[in-house]
Amino acid sequence: MGWFVRSIDWISEHTGRLAAWLVVPLILTIVYSVVVRYWLGGVVHWAFEMSIFFYGVLVMLGGAFTLKHQAHVRVDVLAQYLGPRWRFGLDLASFVMVIAVCGLVVWIGTRSAWMSTLRLERSPLQTPFDPQIWWFKWFIPLAAGLIALQSLAEIVKAWRTLVKTSQE
Repeated sequence: MGWFVRSIDWISEHTGRLAAWLVVPLILTIVYSVVVRYWLGGVVHWAFEMSIFFYGVLVMLGGAFTLKHQAHVRVDVLAQYLGPRWRFGLDLASFVMVIAVCGLVVWIGTRSAWMSTLRLERSPLQTPFDPQIWWFKWFIPLAAGLIALQSLAEIVKAWRTLVKTSQE
C-alpha cells in the first residue's frame, strides 16, 4: 500500500507544481492587456478568456496538491478535542464524502466534456476571440479524479497514523 500512497502523492505534487507555472502566463496576459488598454488605447479581445483558462486550470489542478499538503481551509473546532480514533473517524467520513462528490463530478463532468468535444463547443461569452472551450471542460473530471485519488491516499495516511498512535 506504500507504493500506492507514494504514487498518488507524486502525481499530486507534480501536477500541482506544473499547474503553479500557469501563474506566469496568467500575470503576463493580464499585464499585457492592461498596458495595451490604458497606455496604447487598444483592446485585447483574447486576454479575458485566456486569463479564465489559465486561472481555471491552475485552480483545478492545484486541488490535489493542496489536499496533499493539507492547505485547504479546514474547520478543526471539533477535531482538536477528539482522540485519535474519533479524529480518524471524522477524517474518514470527510474523505468518503469528498470521494463521493468527486465521483459524481467525474461522471457528470466527463459526459459534459464529451458532449462539448463532439460539438467543438465555443465560448458563451460572445467575444471576438470566440475560443473553443471543449478542451477546458476535460480539466473538470481530471481534477476531480486527482482529488479523489489524493483523498484515498489521505485515508491510508490517517489509518497509518491511527495504528501508529495506538501502538504507542
